[in-house]
Amino acid sequence: MKIATQGAKANLNGKTFELQCEKLLENYDIEFQTQVPYTNLYGSDRCKVDIVVDKLHIECKYQAGSGSVDEKIPFCLLNLEQFGGGLIILGGEHWESDRGRMIRKWANDALASGLFSSKVLTFDEFCENIHEIIQNSS
Repeated sequence: MKIATQGAKANLNGKTFELQCEKLLENYDIEFQTQVPYTNLYGSDRCKVDIVVDKLHIECKYQAGSGSVDEKIPFCLLNLEQFGGGLIILGGEHWESDRGRMIRKWANDALASGLFSSKVLTFDEFCENIHEIIQNSS
C-alpha cells in the first residue's frame, strides 16, 4: 500500500475544495469557467485561476492545519489585481484558528486601506453572500 505524501494530500484537499466551490455555483445556475490561464506577476504564463464568473476571478484556498497556504494569500491578492481585483475563498479549519483569523484580518485591513481590491472570504461567508457577490461583479 502506497501512503500519500503530505503534499499529495494537500493537493487533493485543494482540488476537492475547488470542486465544492464549483458545485455551489452550479446549484445556483451560475455560469463559470475553471482553470483559466493567466500570466502572474513574475511573468510565468503557466498559472491558472481556479474559477472565473463573468469578470470575477476566484482563487480557492484550502488549509486544514498548519502549512504554507496562508503565506500565499498576499501573492494571490497581488495577482488578482491585474483583473481589477477578485475573490479568495478560504476552506478548512485553519482559517478559524488564531493564525487563520489573524491572516483574514490582515487581508480585510489591506482591502479597507486600498492596498488590494480583492475580498477574502470563508466558504461559509461566500455561501451566505453569493448572490450579492456575483451580482456586484457583473
